[in-house]
Amino acid sequence: MSWFRKNILERFTSAEHSPDENQLRYFLSLFLTAGCVISSLLLLVKETIRTDLSNPVAETATILMFGSALFFLTRNKKNMAINMVFFIPLLVYLYYYVSFSNSAPLPNTLHYVLLWYLSGLVVMAFVVPFGTRYLLLYLMGIITLVVHIVRAGLSSSYFTPDQIYLFNPVLILTLSFAVIVTARIGFDRIITRDREQKQIEDQQARNIIHQIRQPFAQIKALRDQDGNIVRLEVVRINHAFESGFRITFPEARNQEVNYLFNFIFKNEISWNDLFIIDPKSQAEIFSPSLGKWFTLYTLWMNQETCFCLFNDITQEKIEIRHLEETRARYLTLLEAIPDIFFVIDRDGIFQDVVFKGQETLLPETSEVIGNSVFKVGFSEMMAEKIFQCIQKAIDHDTIETIEYTMESRNTSLLFEMRLARLNENSVISIARDITRRKKAEFELEAAKAKAEEADALKSKFLANLSHDIRTPMNIIMGLTKMLAEPSLSDFERDEFIHDVQQQGFSLLNIIENTIQLSKIETNTLVVNKAHTNIHALLRELFLHFYPLLPDHRDLQLILHTGIQSDEVGFETDPSLLKEALYRLIDNAIRFTPEGTVSFGYTPVIGNSVEFFVEDTGPGIPPSEEENIFLRFYVIESDRQAQKSGPGLGLPIAQHLVALLGGELKLDTTPGKGSRFWFRLPLTNASGFMRIVQ
Repeated sequence: MSWFRKNILERFTSAEHSPDENQLRYFLSLFLTAGCVISSLLLLVKETIRTDLSNPVAETATILMFGSALFFLTRNKKNMAINMVFFIPLLVYLYYYVSFSNSAPLPNTLHYVLLWYLSGLVVMAFVVPFGTRYLLLYLMGIITLVVHIVRAGLSSSYFTPDQIYLFNPVLILTLSFAVIVTARIGFDRIITRDREQKQIEDQQARNIIHQIRQPFAQIKALRDQDGNIVRLEVVRINHAFESGFRITFPEARNQEVNYLFNFIFKNEISWNDLFIIDPKSQAEIFSPSLGKWFTLYTLWMNQETCFCLFNDITQEKIEIRHLEETRARYLTLLEAIPDIFFVIDRDGIFQDVVFKGQETLLPETSEVIGNSVFKVGFSEMMAEKIFQCIQKAIDHDTIETIEYTMESRNTSLLFEMRLARLNENSVISIARDITRRKKAEFELEAAKAKAEEADALKSKFLANLSHDIRTPMNIIMGLTKMLAEPSLSDFERDEFIHDVQQQGFSLLNIIENTIQLSKIETNTLVVNKAHTNIHALLRELFLHFYPLLPDHRDLQLILHTGIQSDEVGFETDPSLLKEALYRLIDNAIRFTPEGTVSFGYTPVIGNSVEFFVEDTGPGIPPSEEENIFLRFYVIESDRQAQKSGPGLGLPIAQHLVALLGGELKLDTTPGKGSRFWFRLPLTNASGFMRIVQ
C-alpha cells in the first residue's frame, strides 16, 4: 500500500483538487488497479490451468478497460476514465456471445451480465454526479439483458404474467438503478447545498477580510496522505495587504508562502518554521526593504486553513526606542549624582527609596520600603540617632546632618545623610556615599605617614651614609699622610697600606650599595640566566673574603659544599646569586666578633637547592626580626656600637633573591647566631642536581 501511494497515487492526486476529491480519486485508482491485477491473474490462470475456460480476447479487453481507465485517471482525465464503463457491452459480447467463448451456456450467465451493469452503475455513482451517462448505461443494460434473455430462451420465465418478478434481472437492474440514482441525487443535493453554504461563508470571509485595516492573508495547507504539510500557499489577501506590500491579489494567489513572504519582506526568516515546525500565534518580524516592524498573528481554523494578520508596529517601536533613549539619558544623569533619596515618615518608616547607581551594593528597594530605620541594617544606636534627627527636622524645620556606617552585602559603606522636612509627617533624606572620600582621606593620611617615615628613614640613611663615607675617607687621608713620613719602617708602611685598602673596600661597598638601591628603585635590574658552576662561584666568594678577615678577631670562614665535584651547577643568574651571597657573607662577618661564618649549599628534595649563610654572632632580637629587611633600618644597639652600615645590605639581598625565584628567610637565636637561607628552583641541573631530581 505504501508503494502504491508513493509511486502511483502521487501522480494523479493534484494540489488543484480538494482533499475529498483526492480521497475519491485515490479509492478509484485503487479499484482500477485491483481490476487490472485480478484480470491479469484470471488471464494467466485460464491460459495455463483452466484452459477449458480460456477466453484471451475477453480477458485482454477487460485488462485494457481497467488499464485505460487508470491511464486517463493518472492524466487527470476523470471523465474519460469513467467513460470506460461503456466498454461493458463489448465485454459482455466477448465473454458470452462470440463463438470462440468457452463460457457457460447463456441461461447460466444471465446473472453475470446483470452484475457487470450493476458494478458499472455503482462505480459511476461513486465518482460522478447524476447525468445522462447514468441513463445511457441503464438503457444499454436493459437492452443487453433483454437480448440475453431472448437468446437464452428464457422469455417465458421473465416476460409472461406468471413470472417470478423478484428474480427478474430487468426488474432488479431497474430497481437498483432507481436506488442508486436516488442516493446519488440526494448526495448531489447535499454537496450542492454545502458548496453554496461554503460560497456564502467564503463571500462573508472575503468581506470581513477586506474590511480589516491591517494586511491580512488566508493560507491553505496542502497535506499528504499521512497528514504532513507539503505546501503552504496563499489563497486570499485583502486590500491592505495589496497596498501595504505593493502586490496584487492575482500576483499573490496560489503562491508558495515561503517564496512570496521572503520576496515581500526580504529577510532571512524561515516562514516554514513559523507556520509548520514551530508554529507561534504571535511573532515580531522586521522588513529591511520596507524599514518596518510587524507583529504576525497566526490562527489555524482547521487542518487546511490558516489566517495571518500583519500588524504594523513600526511607530510603536520608534516611540519605544525614543522612550528608551530618553530614559537612558535621564538614568545617566541620575546615576551621575552620587546620592540616595529617602522619604521617611515621623515613625521612621521608609515611604519611598531611590537608589542611583548603587543597586549592586545596597539592598533591594522592596526590602527597604515599608520597613523601619530600626530594621534595615543600622545599628541600634545609629537607628536611634537617625530617628531623633527625623523628629528634630520635622518639629523645628531644620536640616540635620549625620554620618553613619552601613553593612550591606559584605561591604561596609560610609554615608553622609542630610534630613530636611518634607511635610508635617515626613522628611526627605539625601544620603551621599562618602566611602571613597573617607577611604581617600584614610589613604592620604597613611600615605602621608608613610612618606614622613620614608623621609625620616632617608634622612637617617643620608646621615649614616655621610658618616660611613666620612669615616673611611678621614682614615684614608690620615694614613696617606703618615705614609709620606720617611721614618716609617717597612712593617709599619705595610700595615698602613693594608688599612688604606680595607677602608677603600668599605667605601667602595657603600657606593655599590647606593648604586644597587638606585637600580632596584627604578626596576632596571635584569635577570640574565646562564648555566652556573656553583663550586666555582662559592670558591670565588671564599677567596675574596678570606684575606679580609680581621686578624684581631678569632673568626673562621668555612665553605660547605654538598657534593665533592667540580661539575655541580644549574641555570640561574650568576651575578645576582653571587651578589646576594656576597652581601649576606659580608653582613655575617661584620656582626660576628668571634667564632665561625659558614656558607654554602645543601641539596633539597623537591627539585631545588638551598643556599645558606650561618654565623655564631649575637643573633637578632625577636622584636627586630620584622624590621631587619626594611630599607635604611639599623638596629639601634648596632648603631651605637658603630657596627652598622646604611641599612641596605639585607634589603638588597632580599630583592635579589626574589628576582632569582626564591625567598630570603631568617632563623635566629639571640646569643647563639643567625642563619640566612633561601631556596632556588633547579633548571637544567648537572652533577648532584640530577641525583636530587
